Amino acid sequence: MKIVFIRHGEPDYTDVTQKGFIGHGRDLAHLTKVGKVQAQIAAGNPLLDRVELIVSLPYTRAFQTAAIISKHRNVDIEVELDLHEWLPDLTFSFCNYDYVNQSVNLCIVNKGLCPKDSSIQYEELSSVFYRAKKCLEKYCSYKKIAVVAHGMLMCQFAIPQEYPYCSMAEVDFDKTFEWRGWIDPV
Repeated sequence: MKIVFIRHGEPDYTDVTQKGFIGHGRDLAHLTKVGKVQAQIAAGNPLLDRVELIVSLPYTRAFQTAAIISKHRNVDIEVELDLHEWLPDLTFSFCNYDYVNQSVNLCIVNKGLCPKDSSIQYEELSSVFYRAKKCLEKYCSYKKIAVVAHGMLMCQFAIPQEYPYCSMAEVDFDKTFEWRGWIDPV
C-alpha cells in the first residue's frame, strides 16, 4: 500500500494559550488563515490522486487539514487515536513550547531514547513508530491512503527531515515495514 503522509497546516496557538490550556489541551489549536490556504493548495497535489481514504490524527490542526483536503478530494476521513503525535511530556502537564523544545533537544541528544533519570519524560521514538504502525496495518487492504500527521511521526516512516506545513512524503507500506532506528538529523 502507498501512504502519502501530509504534515498538518500552520497552527494558531493564540486561543489555547489565552485560555491557559496545558498538555493535550494545547492540541486543540486550530489552523491559521495561512494554514487553511496551505491545506487547500495541498489538496491539489498530484500525489493525492487515487487516494482512497484520508486517515487523520485526532488533534485539531491535523483533523482540520484533513477536512479541507477531504472536501476538495471528496474522500472519506477516518480518525485514529493511536496516530497521535510524539508525546513530549508523559505527565501531560506542559504549558508552553519552550518545554516541548527542551523535550525535542533531549530526544535528539539521546538519539530517540528517554533515559529513566531524564528531567523530562517523553515518548521514545521507537514507541511512536510501533504504535502508529499497528494502527496503519488495518488499512493494508487499500492501495493508497493519505495520513495527515505531525512532523515527528512522519520522520519515523519517511526520510527524517524538516517537513514544512502541508508538505508530503510517500512511502510503500505493508506489515513487514520496519523502523529504521535513529537517524541523525541533517
